[in-house]
Amino acid sequence: MNELRLFFSYAVQHKYSYLLGIVCLFITNLLAVTIPVYLGESIDLLGDSGGEDYDLLIEKIYWVIAFALCVLVTRTASRMLFFNPGRLVEKEFKNDAFKILTQSQQSFYRLNPVGGLISIVNNDINGIRAMAGVGMMNVFNIFFTLSMTPIKMWQISPSLMLYCLAPVLVAFLIVNYAIATMRKLLSQRMRHLQTLSSQTVNFLNGVEVIKSSGIQSWALNKFNQSNEDILDVSLKQLRIRTFIMPILEFTEAALKIIILGVGGWYLVQSELSLGDITAFLAYATLLAMPFMSLGRLISTVQMGLVSLKSMGRILNQVIVDENTLSEEEKSSFKQEALFSKGLQVRNLNFKYPTSSESSDKKTSNEEGLNEGQHKNEFALKNISFDIKPGEKIAILGRVGSGKSTLVNCLNRFYDVPENSIFIDGFDVSKLSRQQLRSAIRTITQEPFLFSDTLESNIKFGSSHSETPLSMEEVLQQSAMAKEVTTFPEGTQTLVGEKGILLSGGQKQRISLARGMYTPAKLMVLDNVLSAVDNETERFLLDQIFNHIQAESCLIVSHRQAVLEKVDKILLLEDGEITASGSHDELLKTSSLYRDTWQFLQTGALEEGNNND
Repeated sequence: MNELRLFFSYAVQHKYSYLLGIVCLFITNLLAVTIPVYLGESIDLLGDSGGEDYDLLIEKIYWVIAFALCVLVTRTASRMLFFNPGRLVEKEFKNDAFKILTQSQQSFYRLNPVGGLISIVNNDINGIRAMAGVGMMNVFNIFFTLSMTPIKMWQISPSLMLYCLAPVLVAFLIVNYAIATMRKLLSQRMRHLQTLSSQTVNFLNGVEVIKSSGIQSWALNKFNQSNEDILDVSLKQLRIRTFIMPILEFTEAALKIIILGVGGWYLVQSELSLGDITAFLAYATLLAMPFMSLGRLISTVQMGLVSLKSMGRILNQVIVDENTLSEEEKSSFKQEALFSKGLQVRNLNFKYPTSSESSDKKTSNEEGLNEGQHKNEFALKNISFDIKPGEKIAILGRVGSGKSTLVNCLNRFYDVPENSIFIDGFDVSKLSRQQLRSAIRTITQEPFLFSDTLESNIKFGSSHSETPLSMEEVLQQSAMAKEVTTFPEGTQTLVGEKGILLSGGQKQRISLARGMYTPAKLMVLDNVLSAVDNETERFLLDQIFNHIQAESCLIVSHRQAVLEKVDKILLLEDGEITASGSHDELLKTSSLYRDTWQFLQTGALEEGNNND
């Protein structure tokens, strides 16, 4: 029922097109059942030896031709009126699915692989389109045919009509059983397609690892196995189709045999005329067609329901991103002045939701696993600190201490408990994500570049800013100016999918340039200098501390140069802040910080922590 409600919420938007299509189908079927009457009467007129009814015969032939032409027009119109909404429903489903996917949080993507989502939007949507187009048309076409044709047959000969129903019902029962099996196979095929799509995306993303490890044969075997699963299910579907179609064709032939046999006997007994037999033969074809269509309709509806169930995984998400402040708070809230008092974190406790919680919050988060956190344990415990306008703060901690988790809570990549994080005194859980992220900009440790030009990647998301830097300035600040001059087309050079044509350091600096391009209230830099050399690091840190267009900075880093320059350092250990203060203060008060500092100086502490 949930799937049908979802379907009709889209189909009802095209109700006028469907209504006109229904009218055309009614006219089509009305004319179709009228034509055999005129054919039968024409045959009877031909049997008259006198020939005095020749003019009447010609008139009936003209009526048959006129009706046939009208059927051609109305049938074509009905198909257009049903098929066009089918395509429009497909488009609307895809648009809404993509819109929701762009608003979904990290937890959703950790539960739903991207490859599977691509398969749903590109493959499973075909079932919905068929259900909205040919499926809807067949529902009304079958209804009109099965309500009009038996009436006409009954009017000619009730007993002969009952004889005709027997093979039709037997064929329908067989077909219905086969279609039920088809539905199970269809569900399996869709799951296999989603698995294959996910595997393809994963293998192509990790193609360099596969080649360097020499495991191409392993990847090929995995791909072949998934492909074989699809082939096996597809062949089973094909066998059923191959068995069903001859039965349906045999049904029509059986009807004609019954009409010629039983009807011939009635003709000999003068209970029926030759024209009645002719009309019955025409009605037999009309009666067999809806049963054939009924089999396809059941298949279409079942495929559509399976597709709707898959699409519902995307569309049934509850995406809430609005300002829920009280009226009093809204009256004092000013977006342009946000972060005038800074950010406050008070007793933040966070754990990764379990699978029994809402789909928008549940996650088997990779970072949580890397951090050694069980799903029922807190990843962050009693976190409290302030970031004031103009401050530069660093977060330091071992692998798995919770640094990236904290960053993802600050920008609400994860939903946080109420009354835990405030910006200018406003609870961030009551602000829309758009409002929050317009003030807090995060540059992650894993830069993502679109398959576009270098300039477009830097300008991405800056269309609403009134005071961006010039392209020359931002390239200079991100230490990319000299390298861009060596690119074949300068800033118009295509960087390839995910920036594949660039080095790791170049991708990090372009990502940094994107963050520097427009002003921000709070810039969060999550270990963004891990892939640059020491000289470039010193230059970038000078730009970050002295020239960046951000009022405040929160930097996750193990770099000595960062720790020496920031106003305050938060030392994180097992999800808790064990010490905070300036570099000099922590050297005096924290043994853990002193040990860490010694490790940094001797190079014993690993940097470039990609799992945190």
